[in-house]
Amino acid sequence: MRIYLSVDLEGVNGVLHSSQTQPGEPGYERAVGLMHRETNAVIEGLRKGGASTVLVNDSHFDMRNLRIEQLAPKASLINGWQKPYSMVSGAQYVDDRKVDAACFIGYHARAGSARGVLSHTYRATVFLDVKLNGQSVGETGLNAALCGYFGIPVMLLTGDDVVCDEARELLGPITCVQTKKAVSRYSAECPPFDETLTELQSGAEKAIKDKRSWQLFKPPSPSTMRITMIDPAMADAAELLPQVRRIDGRQIEFSDSDYAVLFKLMLAVGVLGASRKDAHF
Repeated sequence: MRIYLSVDLEGVNGVLHSSQTQPGEPGYERAVGLMHRETNAVIEGLRKGGASTVLVNDSHFDMRNLRIEQLAPKASLINGWQKPYSMVSGAQYVDDRKVDAACFIGYHARAGSARGVLSHTYRATVFLDVKLNGQSVGETGLNAALCGYFGIPVMLLTGDDVVCDEARELLGPITCVQTKKAVSRYSAECPPFDETLTELQSGAEKAIKDKRSWQLFKPPSPSTMRITMIDPAMADAAELLPQVRRIDGRQIEFSDSDYAVLFKLMLAVGVLGASRKDAHF
C-alpha cells in the first residue's frame, strides 16, 4: 500500500509561536526536531499497518525543514520549493503507481479561527479568508480537494483540536490525532510528548486498516474560489491575472472546470499578493 504524507509544522505538539516556524529564529531547530519525531511516529504506525511505500512531502514554509537522514527508514522525501502543487506536490503517484491514501500531519486551523494555534491559510500575510464554492476553508480543505481531484482519499489528520474539528466538519468521520489543545492563537495545552508519539503511531496504524474513515473530498466541476486579501494593493496585483475578477476592494474571485488549475491560480494569487506587501502600511 502506497501512502502519501503532507507534513506541516504549526500543528506539532510544542509549537506555539511564529518564531518557532522560521529558520534562524529562536526555537526553530527544536520545533523541527519535534516535527521529525511526530512524522516518524506516523511512518512507523503506517508500516505496522501494512504500508509498503511512504512518500513524505515537506509542506512548511520554504519546504526545506525535514532532513532525509533523520526520517524513519525506507521513507522517501520531497524537499524544497518551487513545487507545482505546493503542500500536495507528488500526491498523484509513488514509484509511478497511484497513491492509495494521504495523511495530513502537523496541520493547523484555517485563517480566522477563534482559537486555532498559528491559524492561517497558505499566505498568512496575504489571505484573510479563502472560500471554496462559498465555504471558508483552510489548507485542510484546499489540499483535500486537490487530493480528491486526483482520486486520493485523506485517511489521517493530526494537529490541535481546532483543526481536527475543522477536518471532521468538512470531510466527515476522518481519523484525527489531537496533538495539543488550543487556548489561543499563540497558546496551547500540550500533553506529554511521548504520549503524543504513541497516539500518532497507533492512530496511523488504525487509520490505514480502517478504510471506512478514508474520506474522498472531490470538488465539483466547475469550482469557484473567492479570496479576501489583507490589503487592497494585493487585490490589485491579483487582478493582473486575466482569470481573476475583482469583487470589491479586497475580494477577488476565479473559477475553472479543472480544480488543479484553480489550485495553481490560488498559489499564483498568493505570490502576486505577497509582492505588494508594504513594510510600513
